[in-house]
Amino acid sequence: MNRKHVIGYGATALVGLAIGVGSGGPSAGGQQAASPRPTVTTTATVTAGPTQTVEIPGPTVTVKVAGPVKTVTAAPPPPAAAMAGDGIYEVGVDVQPGTYVSDPSPSGNCYWERNTGGDGLDSIIANNNTSGRSIVTIRKGDKIFRSSGCSEWRRR
Repeated sequence: MNRKHVIGYGATALVGLAIGVGSGGPSAGGQQAASPRPTVTTTATVTAGPTQTVEIPGPTVTVKVAGPVKTVTAAPPPPAAAMAGDGIYEVGVDVQPGTYVSDPSPSGNCYWERNTGGDGLDSIIANNNTSGRSIVTIRKGDKIFRSSGCSEWRRR
């Protein structure tokens, strides 16, 4: 910057100061007129890089970003429960054939049963009492699935 500019900037500042003082002096009532001060807000969008310089009217802002930007994809939520832990379900209506999993039961005992639809013991196709994780494959020919004391069943 050369000397002409320094003198020119200084003179401009003094003239501006004089005008500001002259127009903002005491009013006829002896009170200073209150004028609101402007609020300056600057908004900038910065894209990541090792060092990013963003020019905004006014000062220059340099933003340092630590490392490259990484996109993180969250794991999908677990599938919704297909069946509650307790219940009698009609295959093809309430539950579809397929393989289902139930986490360990809070009570420590899960009973499940695949059934032909009858009431007697001979109508039981398969059943089990488990204390841990339970897995059952309900088949197309099954009519009823019973579950008691189990956690929710999720389709695999």
